[in-house]
Amino acid sequence: MKRLISFASFLILCGVFAAAQVPTGMITGKVTDDQGAPLPGVSVVAESEKLVGQATAITDATGTYRLFSLPSGSYTVKFTLKGFKTVTRKDILVFVEQTITLNVTMEPSPLEEEITVIGQRPLIDVKSTTKGSTMTREVFMQLPRNRSFDGLLSTVPGVQYESNQGGLSVDGASGTENMWYVDGTNITSVHYGLRTQSVVMEQVEEVKVTASGYTAEFGGSMGGVVSVIARSGGNAFHGEIYGYYNNNRLWMQGKARDYLRLNPYWTSPLGPEDIEYVNEDDLYYEGGKKRDDYQRFEGVFNLSGYFIKDRLWFFASFNPIYSRTVADRWFTTDPVDLTKAKYPGDTQKDPRQGRPLYEFYSKYYYYYWQAKLTGQPIKGMRVSASAVSNFYYYRGGIPSLAGTSSKDFPYRKDWSNTLMSGKEPGFSYPNLSANLTLDWTLSNNFLLSLRSGLQRTNTTNQQLVMPGTYYYFNRSNTAYAEIPAELKHSSGWTNWPTSVYEYKKWIYGRASVNLDLSYYINLAGEHAWKFGIQYIRPFEDVDASASHPLVNLYWGTYYTWPTGEKIQGKYGYYTTRGDFKSPYGNLWTIHSDNWAIYLHDSWTIGRKFTLNLGVRTESEYVPAMSKDTSLPGYKAKPIEFGFDQKLAPRLGAVYDVFGDSSLKIFASFGVYYDVMKLYMAEGAYGGFKWWTSYYTLDTYEWTKIAASGKIDDRASQEAGGKYFGSRNWRTGSFEETEPNMKPVAQSELSFGAEKKITEDISFSARFVYKHLIRTIEDIGYLDAEFNEQYFIGNPGEGKARPVSQGGIFADEFWPAPKPKREYYGLNLALEKRFSNNWQAGINYTWSRLFGNYGGLSSSDESGRNSPNVERYWDLWFERYDIHGRPLDGILPSDRTHYIKGYGSYAFPFGLTIGIAAYGRSGLPRTTNLSFNDMQIFPDGYFDTGKRLPFTFWADMYVEYNLRIANKYTVNVNATFSNITNTKTIQGYYDRYNYTMLRLTDAELLAQKTNYKDWKTLVDQKITVDKLDPRYGMWTSRFGTWSWRLGARFSF
Repeated sequence: MKRLISFASFLILCGVFAAAQVPTGMITGKVTDDQGAPLPGVSVVAESEKLVGQATAITDATGTYRLFSLPSGSYTVKFTLKGFKTVTRKDILVFVEQTITLNVTMEPSPLEEEITVIGQRPLIDVKSTTKGSTMTREVFMQLPRNRSFDGLLSTVPGVQYESNQGGLSVDGASGTENMWYVDGTNITSVHYGLRTQSVVMEQVEEVKVTASGYTAEFGGSMGGVVSVIARSGGNAFHGEIYGYYNNNRLWMQGKARDYLRLNPYWTSPLGPEDIEYVNEDDLYYEGGKKRDDYQRFEGVFNLSGYFIKDRLWFFASFNPIYSRTVADRWFTTDPVDLTKAKYPGDTQKDPRQGRPLYEFYSKYYYYYWQAKLTGQPIKGMRVSASAVSNFYYYRGGIPSLAGTSSKDFPYRKDWSNTLMSGKEPGFSYPNLSANLTLDWTLSNNFLLSLRSGLQRTNTTNQQLVMPGTYYYFNRSNTAYAEIPAELKHSSGWTNWPTSVYEYKKWIYGRASVNLDLSYYINLAGEHAWKFGIQYIRPFEDVDASASHPLVNLYWGTYYTWPTGEKIQGKYGYYTTRGDFKSPYGNLWTIHSDNWAIYLHDSWTIGRKFTLNLGVRTESEYVPAMSKDTSLPGYKAKPIEFGFDQKLAPRLGAVYDVFGDSSLKIFASFGVYYDVMKLYMAEGAYGGFKWWTSYYTLDTYEWTKIAASGKIDDRASQEAGGKYFGSRNWRTGSFEETEPNMKPVAQSELSFGAEKKITEDISFSARFVYKHLIRTIEDIGYLDAEFNEQYFIGNPGEGKARPVSQGGIFADEFWPAPKPKREYYGLNLALEKRFSNNWQAGINYTWSRLFGNYGGLSSSDESGRNSPNVERYWDLWFERYDIHGRPLDGILPSDRTHYIKGYGSYAFPFGLTIGIAAYGRSGLPRTTNLSFNDMQIFPDGYFDTGKRLPFTFWADMYVEYNLRIANKYTVNVNATFSNITNTKTIQGYYDRYNYTMLRLTDAELLAQKTNYKDWKTLVDQKITVDKLDPRYGMWTSRFGTWSWRLGARFSF
């Protein structure tokens, strides 16, 4: 009864939160006698510094035991049976989501003898086809790293940060296709698909990246799954104080690299004399001696221990950070003072030309914390609760280095040259995730797991808020003699120099509950059955709308209403937004109720072969962001996928070649569906509200219009003339959405091998092929009447096809091609785990990425993160070259070779040195053309046949530890980035023209160009500034070196 009451209590608590990931491992195996016969009734006890209490099991009739829900760490496992020698196995390493097979032979003995085995530890999980890499605290704290847990992910084979893929790329996928977890809580943004939280390494126990072969319990990722396990307490009290400091002085950061730019003060005609290689140190900072004053201070305060020994542990950490920049800036609108100029008249060497300098600042305050409780309330039950907060805020603003910023902007509170004094830029960013897990071992073959959590971010406390009605002059009124001078302004004048929106709240989050049941049974071999059900509730609560009306004044002109009527008063007309009719800006409160169900069977036949069979299915929808049911084609769920549409099979096979976990070969196949991000709904389904009301302008006293500043004050808004009507400029795309939409999907095939070479050294090889099945995008097209339209659907499928094929796109135009992204990769890795004072790893990846689609983050647009509404299909010709040939080639983010290595050595006198080194192929270069309001690739991808140069660089970490009285440790450390001082070129300017080339649809369809003469066409069609003089020139180099100083005191 007590067990049931305990379980019910935890179930109620878990219902508040959301999560869906397994943050523990497992040890299993068989115990036999010296004749090979199974031994039932053997007591198995596992202990670890990372485990609250003990994990216990009794072998069944087949000699099988299972130790469930083990946190990552090193274990000692003891096997006891009366009449047999006790066997103790030490240093058994368990990692997150890993199943370790530990088979034991016990010898008969009438005496109480004990055999202790150190070593012979299994390094390989012979039950799983999942492939990735795990880095423990023991590993990453001795290597160069940045200040977040993702700092060393690029050492993993097939994983690297790519700016033109929008973040972390795993096996060719883009940055918005990954899933991120902290202690089992999904911290992936529901809006953009990116990571929402940072956890410093001092708070982390283990980081795991899974690249392929996921089982059915994982969904929503076409890239990788990154899992972070936070530190826990223990049966002893420990404390740590860390401090870090860095600045941008020349002794901590090398001289800035040259880069290519257009002189910001150039005038037409554009020529070679208007481009220049500059670096900011020489141009603005006297060779770097007078840089902006940047400093960053960080502390980490950790305390761990117990409330009740072997029952309830705690870990708490506080991570405050303060960074600030103080900078001198100038403005081109100030008069030149050549008497103070260093190079009078030479704006390339001396852009400021003696203009006065003003001091500005920006200050960032971070108050990060993390807390975790782990406990064992009753035998067989393990619980944990954790929370991570990433709250921060900033104040102040700094104008541009080139002096081209507006002088009227309120950069600081005491800035007098502004329309608004006493205010400065700033926002606050609350950010919290919470987690609660329960694992209950009900028997030797039955485990119940409940995982829950919450992830929530917000943007609030906006400092610069528009104080009243906004006025903007679309046309000048200076020609009217009767208007007083104080009411006259030229075109473009406004009374408010910054954003008209007020971020009252911008809340994104996710809540869900995940229940797993694992059951083991012998039926022609051992079956590990897992059934799981997940409830996921993404939610958003946003109000970033204007708090006061916006008035636009069109002096001396008229507006033509759709019916043909002209709106014009004595002085013209005016419009209002954010008025009595509707708010203006982002405003919505939504949620989804999504579900996932999965079944998995890990079937071990004999002692060597394991077959993994699974299926996952999901139900999800994208909600409308408007409650206005009068919108054309309105649906409360404009995109909805049922369980039958997201059936994801998983199949894997593993063979333990020698039956001793020393060599396995594996293969897997799976289908993976993306979880829809909500960014698309913001513009497509009513998130952004925009009604415009139209009035005649009958008085020159424009300040009386909306003078009250109240959104709902219609009388005040009509003070300037007669109201004519209102138009909705954001009716949504409900009618332009594919009714038979299919979800974004990818298939994966992988196979490989892992070999334990010695107790600490292992080798692995993996080949993977990933094939994009389909995507969802907004597609620009011309309908049968040649009207330009946008349609949300699957490119090349359903209605997103020509009319002759059953679609709605005009047959006269090139059809929207299906998306294509093919990835082939071969990973080879050799790793030596930390022992005998050193560790090392080296890996190599060969890969090929090709097709016409970079992913949910656009590699065509330098990594733009706008999932499902990128520009891939925005115009009917965009997935073609200028000759009408479909794009299909090496994608902009392809790298053929990637070599990575790391290692560290701890000297006996307290010094530790760690290195991480990288070498990679350059990205392909593709000619692009500014064409019809976008860029195209006139001769297709990789037409140059050239790549950026191969780049090699290395980082280093050095620390010295001093032990005091065998109780305290004082540590001084330094992290060096780019110790090789690599300067390799990282970019070329491959856009051919400066002024945009424009062709009519008829010209493009007639294919008046051919393979050789599009450059001639540019020459004929463009008359001024036709060629960009930067074309073909290198633009940037690898960043300069820098280092960070650190210290630690621990007890």
